[in-house]
Amino acid sequence: MRWWLFIACFSTALWAEPAAKEIRLYTEHLPPYSYLHGDTVDGINVELMRLLCQRAELNCRIELLPWRRAFDNAQQQPHSGVFSTSRTEEREPLFQWVGPIASDWGYLFRLKGRSDVNPTNLEEAKAYKLAIARGDVYENYFKRHGFEYGINLMDFATKPEPVPLFLAKRVDLLVGSPRSVRTWLQQYGAPEDSAEALFKLRNVGDNYLALHPAFPTELAARLQQELELLREQGVIQALIEQYTHQ
Repeated sequence: MRWWLFIACFSTALWAEPAAKEIRLYTEHLPPYSYLHGDTVDGINVELMRLLCQRAELNCRIELLPWRRAFDNAQQQPHSGVFSTSRTEEREPLFQWVGPIASDWGYLFRLKGRSDVNPTNLEEAKAYKLAIARGDVYENYFKRHGFEYGINLMDFATKPEPVPLFLAKRVDLLVGSPRSVRTWLQQYGAPEDSAEALFKLRNVGDNYLALHPAFPTELAARLQQELELLREQGVIQALIEQYTHQ
């Protein structure tokens, strides 16, 4: 009897230990999904992560970093993850995946009224200056389609960073979703309809929480279960509406 009691207590300790350990979730500056509001990290998917951790009874700390650092940290630290991460074939074996979380389809945008910037496909877009975030999933996407730095690609630390140059007509094309680009323009004091979508890009994968391969699988499963409940309860859609109608 004492032997089985010992086994039961030991098993419980194994389950409880990872949950008590601080879990670090990294993200990037990507309004309206994640951004700094004063000293606080905020946004649609940030709030979603907080709800997930609360419901799964996990001790989570969310940090906002440049994308490459956020991505690298999640690959190096066992009790960590990174969001909002596009789930691609290349990235599939690098992480455990929880999602999809809030995301939207990507487009190429030009400044409204710039009739001199009028590509209708990727091949024609090579004639213009396109802004891209370093390490972003679309960086590889455009490189695979023949875009090159120094010719038609300009790299920035974050996706919204090139907006002032875009408004000044020094960057021709932005990559983003309609939801994101509207938010970026507002943050730089421009009307939210200052940019117009030219054409939709191939889907590079929905956004997910990507967890280190050594992250406890039972905790990843618990997060996935809670995410599905939040989706069914309409919480994700409510967060999207809350943060895009402020």
